[in-house]
Amino acid sequence: MIISHRNRFIFIKTRKTAGSSLEVGLSRACGPEDIITPLSANRGEEELRRAEGGRGPSNHHKRLLEHRGWKEWRRLLLRRQRAEYGEHSTAREIRALVGPETWRTCLRFTIERNPWDRALSRYWWQKHRWEEKGRDNFPSLSEYLAWLEEHKPHWLSNWDHYTIDDEIAVDRVLRYENLNDELSELQQKLGLDADIRLPEQRAKGGFRQGRQDYREILTDTDRAIIDRVCRREIDTFGYRFEDG
Repeated sequence: MIISHRNRFIFIKTRKTAGSSLEVGLSRACGPEDIITPLSANRGEEELRRAEGGRGPSNHHKRLLEHRGWKEWRRLLLRRQRAEYGEHSTAREIRALVGPETWRTCLRFTIERNPWDRALSRYWWQKHRWEEKGRDNFPSLSEYLAWLEEHKPHWLSNWDHYTIDDEIAVDRVLRYENLNDELSELQQKLGLDADIRLPEQRAKGGFRQGRQDYREILTDTDRAIIDRVCRREIDTFGYRFEDG
């Protein structure tokens, strides 16, 4: 998540859509007054951001009365550690954070991606993280998708990130499949002098084996799961399984 008071924009970060890479690019245009949530230091993402001339995390700790739940208060009281705003904060959460005037006057945007391709990317990313911890026996793709549908459907669908009451709450939804051109148009619209293009080295990239085509990998059952969970974005943005 990035809330740029300097440039009057709000970036809502969705899952498996090059969001971390775009945060690197957008942070080049940010100033000390902006809210920038952290990337992963352990995976070298903050190092990448510094190398790309971006601004690191700033103003991302919650103010005292914004703390919610026992875990956040316990950490604050016992460890003197303030909770952080979530990198994948939803439109509803961000609107409550910034207030109605800032929400109304900032350009709000996010990224969406072909949901079948995104599901395959999610699988390989999660498998990598599992094996990174020295574990084996990660579920098969079909087993994983079935588990997600039952337990973590929001890991498959980004719809609830950028909608409020099932209505799109952003001014622009950038398409992952055409992201470089979309970013050029966005830069002009925002009037930014800084280069917000994605870094050549992608954050969280390179884990998918052989750049597999989802049309050749997903079974009919796999596809049906994604169709059900991601029905709203498929219908809204006209994604078709056959398009690749």
